[in-house]
Amino acid sequence: SRHSLLMLDIDHFKDFNDTLGHLTGDRVLRFVADVISQQTKGQDTPARFGGEEFAILLPETPLAGALAVAESIRHNLASAKLVRSGSQQSLGNITISIGAAAGKRGEDPLELIERADQALYLAKERGRNRVVPETEL
Repeated sequence: SRHSLLMLDIDHFKDFNDTLGHLTGDRVLRFVADVISQQTKGQDTPARFGGEEFAILLPETPLAGALAVAESIRHNLASAKLVRSGSQQSLGNITISIGAAAGKRGEDPLELIERADQALYLAKERGRNRVVPETEL
């Protein structure tokens, strides 16, 4: 069975919390979760993974399909305009870095997570707000 995994991390999330406070940080997290939900369907399983990381398991989805989902999530977030409720002060753009990997038959799931995580790390290293497939590792 072909399945893929996306690991997503909100760029500079600590800055939101530190400058705007935890309530705003929580709103940012909820907003990201909403966008992920809108862009995934059916059997796709998004989950929060650690503080500002999300993982999305995409069953019956080859790497190319996973990259398309990742790109549409990234694009939707980057083009959204978020403002502070009350003051309407802009929160700037929310960007995410995403690593993508495809499962191999019979492998330990931890190996898949590891590859997606390495790709995510590379996305951050390359300047964030981008999707990196495991093929570039």
